[in-house]
Amino acid sequence: MIVAINNKEYINKIKDKELVYVFDKESVSELLELNCHCINKDYIKEVDINLTEYNIDCIKKANIEDKDWDKLPKKKNYKFVVIVPNYNNDHGEYKGKTFLQNCIYSILNQTYKDFELIIVDDMSTDTSVNTIIEYEVKDKRVHLIQNERKRYNGGSRNVGIEYALEMFPFDYFCFLDSDDFWKDEYVLEKINKKLYNHEMLTMACEMINQNGVMYTSLNKALCYEDLWSINNNLWCTAWARVIRKDKIVYFPEDTLMEDKVWTYKLADNIDFNKVAHIKDVLYSWNRMNTTQSVSIVRDKIWEASAWKHIGQQIMFLQEIKHKEMIPILQERLNKCINLINNKKYQQY
Repeated sequence: MIVAINNKEYINKIKDKELVYVFDKESVSELLELNCHCINKDYIKEVDINLTEYNIDCIKKANIEDKDWDKLPKKKNYKFVVIVPNYNNDHGEYKGKTFLQNCIYSILNQTYKDFELIIVDDMSTDTSVNTIIEYEVKDKRVHLIQNERKRYNGGSRNVGIEYALEMFPFDYFCFLDSDDFWKDEYVLEKINKKLYNHEMLTMACEMINQNGVMYTSLNKALCYEDLWSINNNLWCTAWARVIRKDKIVYFPEDTLMEDKVWTYKLADNIDFNKVAHIKDVLYSWNRMNTTQSVSIVRDKIWEASAWKHIGQQIMFLQEIKHKEMIPILQERLNKCINLINNKKYQQY
């Protein structure tokens, strides 16, 4: 990691990092004493200063001639709404808890506390509602909404979005699936530090196999274009991103494959220059859930969703604003059509 810095006070506070010191009129002898790379401000137009990991003030892409270190804005503390759709996931066992309990616990256990958790239950027939109510009684940030008709994941997330926009002042949306969980208690803290007025943030995840063992990491893209490229198979998950509330788009409903077309439309609503990415693994994708996971279980509803998914993609290609996305999305669409014709279709 290269840290660009223009204040000598902090050089000794940052250990084991490659430093670039931005200087103005310091003498050569002064610069030699710093023992780090140096560059004159006249030779660069802007510098990416990001010291949030060290609880130091930061600015992204600051124009050198316009900024004074002492006047750099403080890092912002945002408020989040976390939306979790649930259907019958109060089962399984991981670290002494059910999948649903692990999901809720991973959110409530965050060191960063400024959030509201909305859980939308999609007519569960197991003990899910009772479990959610137990958390709701203990923590005022938990809000249970029970669907009165089947909405699936997309519709349930839309219910949560509408409730949040009506009920809370907040800044960003986060999403989790109810059988997954955040990797540790520092996830929201890391997200908050990295956002800094971005429209969206993407994150890496880990996949946990059926034996409860992490076996691969995904979404370690360097930029948003890499994330939605044809070679990235997991770019279209709702939980892989954090979205500023004014940039949110609603999910397709009446389908099991709501993520992909939603991600197309979200990408088309985002300024690609205002997307942050965290390569650290923040999200644990649970593949132990072999009974409820829609990306594992195959049935007639899945097949119907696949055909609807194809139609949604074709329709969206006619209205897309980010024209540079069209060749990649067309290639994805052709791949989807070939797979469905061969009975091997997956939404990713």
